[in-house]
Amino acid sequence: MTGRSTRRDVAAPPARTRWAPVLAVMVVAPWFAELSWGGYPATDLPLIVLFLGPMYGGAAVLIREVARRTGRGWPTIVLFAAAFGVLQAGLVDQSLFNPRFGRYDFQHPVHIEGIDISLYYLVTFVTGHVVASIAIPIALTEAWSRRGAEPWLSRRGVWIVVALYAMATLVNFLGVKEEDGNGFQASPLQIGVAVAAVSLLGAAGLCWRRRSATDTRVPPPWVLAAAGFAAYLLYLPGENAVALAVGVLVITTAIMAIGTWSRSRRWTSEHTLALALGAVLVGVVVPFWADPYDDSVGASVELLADLGAAAISLTIVVATLLRRRTLRAEPD
Repeated sequence: MTGRSTRRDVAAPPARTRWAPVLAVMVVAPWFAELSWGGYPATDLPLIVLFLGPMYGGAAVLIREVARRTGRGWPTIVLFAAAFGVLQAGLVDQSLFNPRFGRYDFQHPVHIEGIDISLYYLVTFVTGHVVASIAIPIALTEAWSRRGAEPWLSRRGVWIVVALYAMATLVNFLGVKEEDGNGFQASPLQIGVAVAAVSLLGAAGLCWRRRSATDTRVPPPWVLAAAGFAAYLLYLPGENAVALAVGVLVITTAIMAIGTWSRSRRWTSEHTLALALGAVLVGVVVPFWADPYDDSVGASVELLADLGAAAISLTIVVATLLRRRTLRAEPD
């Protein structure tokens, strides 16, 4: 999220794919998107990561690759991430339109007749995918490298990741939609609206142009980490229309503030990382008050899972900070 110049620097793909960061994103993305809230038995985690990693992580890697190769920045990544959120919830597992997805009714609260959608869950799903599925994995993985903003995929690597993502998405569409979704199929109107939203968000990401750099003062990284933690933890303080209004206000304020600060010449990758780490720290708290995804999990197993999830999130934050300190100490 830097606004150094209006010129777009196009980056050539590497001769060989850097598989270490690619695989890291494929592990981190499903962790923060689905598992960091706790409630899963430890024995289930490897299979879930294997199942969701190519889908969530593959999308994150491909979104980042387009943005980095074409010299675009975080606004493009965020817009593509929002498109992915609509694609996943509206077209793949179709939970956005399903009144009986597992044990949940995702058409309420704030139900919109005709299209049969809950504005509350639209904001919840899309924001969750933007932050947890895409932005956090990219920001964390880039922070571990001195060449964080360079492309990772060779030409062959792109096709491999595309194939992995496509296969994982097809399995999710056929399996999850049938099992958790009880065979639900969205209506043609719902499919059309979702396709239009994905297309518009994708086009906006491709058309986004860098703005002129400014000299605006920006908060120190620790303030941004605290703000990221508070915003992601509390942006939906309930499940009703009032909570949705609060969430929209928080999201709008965050977009405007970050958009202003990130155009400044004073903004660095450390500020971007601070926002991400603040959101990661939510995973230290939320497991202890969120309901487990698997309601058959016993209380003792749930507590152990929650403690483990919180410990992993905290370890990721500490390890990333230590890695950044090591990188800063190394000669250029």
